[in-house]
Amino acid sequence: MGFVNVTSTSKTMKITDIEKKIYVLIVEDDLLIQKIHKVMMTKFGTEVQLAANGKEAVDLFLSGASFDLILTNLEMPIMDGIEETKQLHSMGVTSMIVRVTSRNQDSEIQAFMKSCLNACYVKPLNDEKVTAVLNELKNI
Repeated sequence: MGFVNVTSTSKTMKITDIEKKIYVLIVEDDLLIQKIHKVMMTKFGTEVQLAANGKEAVDLFLSGASFDLILTNLEMPIMDGIEETKQLHSMGVTSMIVRVTSRNQDSEIQAFMKSCLNACYVKPLNDEKVTAVLNELKNI
């Protein structure tokens, strides 16, 4: 797994001490949010792949793909984020899984966290959220 020390301020962003490229899977059915999150993650020097739903994410892992970080939505067609997370864990996937959701009620976030997530953030990602995720990834 790649590690990175990330610092971010409102005007400056630095990525230092990159030991290895970080591979990120963004699982999101909304094309605009996909674009926003891809831009945010690539700005921090990560390698990004996209999946439109949980089934596509599971299929990527079944085909041998590997990611350090999975950013996943909750509500998606074909397979939602909770079922996706359950299947990935049952397959032995150890990637950091972060739910990125439009829902910001504490009770809903707590319910999402019970599905074995590492973190949960409200959409869209921003510099501070990406910094927090990458720093948490470094500490896993």
